[in-house]
Amino acid sequence: MSSEGGANVRGWKGAVGAVGLALLLAGCGGDASEPESELLGKDTGIRYDKSQVPTVQNMTCDRKRGSIRYGLNAHKDESLPAYKGEKDSEDYVCHGPDRISLAIENRTVAVPHIAAEYDLYGAVPDPLKTVKTVYGESLAGDDERTLVGEAETVTTKTAAITCQKNVWKTFPMTTCLWANHGAVGAVDFFPPAGRHPEIAEAVARTKELIATGLVASPR
Repeated sequence: MSSEGGANVRGWKGAVGAVGLALLLAGCGGDASEPESELLGKDTGIRYDKSQVPTVQNMTCDRKRGSIRYGLNAHKDESLPAYKGEKDSEDYVCHGPDRISLAIENRTVAVPHIAAEYDLYGAVPDPLKTVKTVYGESLAGDDERTLVGEAETVTTKTAAITCQKNVWKTFPMTTCLWANHGAVGAVDFFPPAGRHPEIAEAVARTKELIATGLVASPR
């Protein structure tokens, strides 16, 4: 985890997006139902050349720019085969229609609704095992965050996702870590209304980020 400008902005990225996400989903049919799991499928051999600016409903996303980094870094899993491309990690931010500002260390800072990190690997043989490892070393192992409630893990046909409500300083956040067979990522949701989003909402947004933020290598 890195911080610049005297504030660990990455640490509280999840705080802001959480509530903004809840409000946005409330306006487009979101609810607090339990996230649904599918059976995680076998490795299809798909790998990624790079990540790209994701598409998220009702939000505008862009590559992270400037010196400030938002949100939680996914801890690198050194046991996984390295990605052979020029750059294996990228960060993106997504903004909703309403601006979010947080008071951090006697100053007010504008933040995105969502900040997402994509880390590429040559292969991730067991996404479920990997996401549990990354969760333990990135989120559960972050002494600047206080975990709230229990983590929830769901699987899709191609990915494993673990989401956890947490607090950095006074800011409620929901953070999701995910892995598929070629990449690992972290997503923090910021809370403009001062409350955590539901896990199901965070899972739904994370699925969008996975589906639209990766460029598959040609076979």
